[in-house]
Amino acid sequence: MARGSETTREQVIEVARGVLVAEGADAVTMRRLAAELGTSYQVVYSRVGAKPEVLRAVHDLAFENLTAQVDALDPTLGTDEHLHALTAGYLRFAVANPRLFEVMFGSPTGLVRDQALQEVERESFRRCWVTAARAWLDAHRPRRPAGSAAPLAWRLWTATHGIAVLHLAGHGSPSSDVLRDLAGVVELVLVEPLAASTRSS
Repeated sequence: MARGSETTREQVIEVARGVLVAEGADAVTMRRLAAELGTSYQVVYSRVGAKPEVLRAVHDLAFENLTAQVDALDPTLGTDEHLHALTAGYLRFAVANPRLFEVMFGSPTGLVRDQALQEVERESFRRCWVTAARAWLDAHRPRRPAGSAAPLAWRLWTATHGIAVLHLAGHGSPSSDVLRDLAGVVELVLVEPLAASTRSS
């Protein structure tokens, strides 16, 4: 492990992410990170900042990882298969990273949900969900009202996110196959994809 001046910002963030994934946000302390890195509190602080900045960095990295996962999807953008892969991938990400998911969308102690933090989340929403919804509409509803992509993206995201939250909390789905039931919800949304369209997005 790097010590002192050899410790990088990326190493601090990666160690913080590892502690958070294993034990939760409360376990991420400056003393713990310094011990894990074999360095001092002052070095950790100089690389990233205090705990709020560390949690912000982990939050931002988690959204980068989620967005990169979406960018790497194999099905062709604009197809039903792409939307099903997107929603299933989001659910799998939540299941595989429940504590990261909490930092991304919850309010763990020490994380300040300010405008800059919310902009990271909005950018991920645009890249993951609005891009996918717009491509699908271009392929299936090319003659549509202006501003249709964001409402469809929001419906797909909120449906998927809600199912993910319920699943993480231990609530079963109707068929006990949450991916199958999620796919059914997506299909229902796509029956009336313009139902919530507005001209404001």
